[in-house]
Amino acid sequence: MKYPENERFTVHYIITVNDDRSIEEHASDITLEQTVEVPMDCIPKKHFEDGIIGKIENIQPIEKKSNQFKVSISYRADITGFSIPQFFNVLFGNISLKNNIKVSDITFTDSFRSVFKGPNYGIDGIRKLLGVYGRALACSALKPMGITINKLSSMAALLAKGGIDLIKDDHGISNQEFHPFKERVSSCQEAVEKVNAGRERQTLYFPMVSGRFEEIEEQVQHAIKEGIRGILIAPMLVGVDTVRYIAGKYNLIIMAHPALTGTHFHDPSHGIAPSVFLGTLFRMLGADISVFPHAGGRFHFTEQDCISIANSLRCANGSWKSSFPCLAGGININRVAEITKLYDTDTVFLIGGSLMQHSADISHATGVFMKKIKSMFNEKLCPPEELLASSCEIPSATDQSITPPLMKFENFKWSGRYIEEYKTGPGLSFSGINRQELIGKFGEKTSFGLRYFEIQRDGYSSLEKHVHEHVIIGIRGNGILIKGESSFNISVNDIAYVSPFEKHQLRNEGKEPFGFFCIVDHKRDKPVVVNDE
Repeated sequence: MKYPENERFTVHYIITVNDDRSIEEHASDITLEQTVEVPMDCIPKKHFEDGIIGKIENIQPIEKKSNQFKVSISYRADITGFSIPQFFNVLFGNISLKNNIKVSDITFTDSFRSVFKGPNYGIDGIRKLLGVYGRALACSALKPMGITINKLSSMAALLAKGGIDLIKDDHGISNQEFHPFKERVSSCQEAVEKVNAGRERQTLYFPMVSGRFEEIEEQVQHAIKEGIRGILIAPMLVGVDTVRYIAGKYNLIIMAHPALTGTHFHDPSHGIAPSVFLGTLFRMLGADISVFPHAGGRFHFTEQDCISIANSLRCANGSWKSSFPCLAGGININRVAEITKLYDTDTVFLIGGSLMQHSADISHATGVFMKKIKSMFNEKLCPPEELLASSCEIPSATDQSITPPLMKFENFKWSGRYIEEYKTGPGLSFSGINRQELIGKFGEKTSFGLRYFEIQRDGYSSLEKHVHEHVIIGIRGNGILIKGESSFNISVNDIAYVSPFEKHQLRNEGKEPFGFFCIVDHKRDKPVVVNDE
């Protein structure tokens, strides 16, 4: 897509002058260093005419700081290539190696917001999944690294029983031999699911994704197959564009961890301000929740740092959804009342080791923590809203009995089974299609489900993709399967396979109904709708 050449975004710096050069000279150096990186007399005249060079928009002295200045420099948006690595390069690449330059804010253009979509869910979307309104959310961590998978999953179950909203892996829990990713994540998710099954309230579990580059996407896909709704990921450990890629490709809640960002904050006159890095930039990458240490804990953030991060996550910023600030790093039950005064309801309190210190009974300690949080707010509970419904996971609407010894077939209907809606929910395009659940939802012990779908003349299923696999067997009429960029005719007894995350759709362009069996795993992710323009 081509973007206007005259569109410019602006980076706001705080520059401290500690030599005999003027502030104008310092600012001019930045305009070159962050773009062409050659001396002024080596730059082609046309570069200035075309606006390739950074442009000083404003210089303003800071009151009571005789040697500090607020400097705004604009850059042509398209020199970033609208890629995250090049954007970070223009923002603070070479000048990060200098001194006394601090990024204090960024003013984006509409093009950035159209390319970088921001959070998938944001505050409103997460609240809908949980059905929790009117209060801050509560989160805890599975720790310490090195305990057995059984102990980690038992801890997850106890936290969920105590009523915690969110559970995350400790960020140091990765893919170590003593608790490998797949086995650990499956076990912890199963433990949380068992608790969720007996109540209306839901707890969400977010595993830490931090494998080698070639493992990361496989870890994400495994989590999705287990029915997990979100992940914990550290942008500076796995790479900032890796987070952007995962958030854009997968319909997940992204909880961003601040590990390795601290090198930008410790020099008060150099780096990227916490509100920009952990707020604006993490939100740009797709973070629905951004974790950061609250003041007064074991890290050296000030209250103003924390409030500024929270504001940058929640403020209106074009089309980007607002994100949850997640306070961590020394939160304890006794500090909830104090901290609540600084933040509104759209906040996550993350408590870890101090919850374990409060009581050996983690479930009891969690209940005390939840009671304390609820006492500070006016909680309102609603039924949790499921993600976009699909034929792949929609629950059976009819109270049908357990599978009989034999389901008799007659005119493409099976005894004891009923014709139901293909899908429910907004945002899906389909026509002339219904389904019958046959095996898998009626007490059977299978790990798969068997369904029958029938598409009428000129009908079609939704165009979508997901991680789980499908097997399709034609049993009536003729249809067309769209797979990726190809299409195939399906007749009676033809068998087709749809691989993970492959765009697919079934259509009937014939005169007679087209019917097919579909076999799919019980545990499966929610589909992502594809807008095929």
